[in-house]
This record gives sequence, structure tokens and C-alpha cells, in this order.
Amino acid sequence: MNKIGFFGGCFNPPTKIHINIANKLIEQGKLDKVVFVPVNDYYKKANLVEAKHRYNLLKIITKDFKNLEVDDLELKENRELFAVDAFELIEKKYSTSNIFFIMGSDNYKKMSTWKDYNKIKDKYNYIIIDRDENEVSSTQIRNMLKNNDKRMMEYLPKEVYDYIVENKLFEGV
Repeated sequence: MNKIGFFGGCFNPPTKIHINIANKLIEQGKLDKVVFVPVNDYYKKANLVEAKHRYNLLKIITKDFKNLEVDDLELKENRELFAVDAFELIEKKYSTSNIFFIMGSDNYKKMSTWKDYNKIKDKYNYIIIDRDENEVSSTQIRNMLKNNDKRMMEYLPKEVYDYIVENKLFEGV
């Protein structure tokens, strides 16, 4: 049975850090594959670019990695989704796999406040990623983009940067 990790999030924008986390989990033998699952446009977060662009950026950033994929299952849902809803969609679609949910330790600590927490806390497998407090965040990268700070290229592949510029994403962040 394949061990598949589902990495959900805004990916606003997706970065080399996301890819490195996924590849490290595969290299360590914890997972056979990682599937990125971007949240849909109903997710309430400031400065969130359209889901279609975040999905396209994920497709670009994962295209050279055979064990990394992107799934638009949340984007196809025309409604607000909570973690429990997304987990159930994934479980239904990937029922023949051993499923793991990848999340940062900050989100894991907040899980007890999530809708239907008791329904999901023990039902699923989790891989918790410790966030390095010195790690550059997507917010910082958006600010680098806004200010044309060349350090952003340490975190964004050129093709991702080109897509962002071509589609005028993250302007006026």
C-alpha cells in the first residue's frame, strides 16, 4: 500500500521550502508520494490570489519531481471547506492508499479549535513539520515580490517568478 502525504495549504505562493519539505519526507522513506492540495477561493485569508493561479504555480513547481503531484479536489468544491471536509474528500478519492496529512506544528497545535476536531483527531495519520522560526514565510516572500527584492529568487524557481510577473500576482500586497 502506497504511503501518500497530503500537503494542504494556501501556497500563496508555493516555494522551494514546500518542495524541500516534501522531497525530504520521501527521501527519508516516510512517504512514497506527496500530493499538494491548495485551498479553494472560499478560504478566508487576506491577499490570497485566485485558486487557479496557486494551482498553476504548484503544477509549475512540482513538474520536475516524479513523486510530487497537485490535486485540485478542493478547488472543484463550490463551497467553504473545513479540514474535516477536505480529509473526507481525500479519504474517499485515495481509499486504497495509506494516507498521511502533512502540517506545520503551528497548525497542529491549533487543531483542537477546528470544526469536528473529535472526529478527525484520532482517525487520521499526521506528519508534523516543525517550523524554523528563522524560516522565511510566504508573507515575507510576497513582500519581497512587492518590493522587487532579489532575495526572493532564493525561494522561488524562475518559472514560478515568471508566472507571477506575467499574471501580475501579489501586486500591492
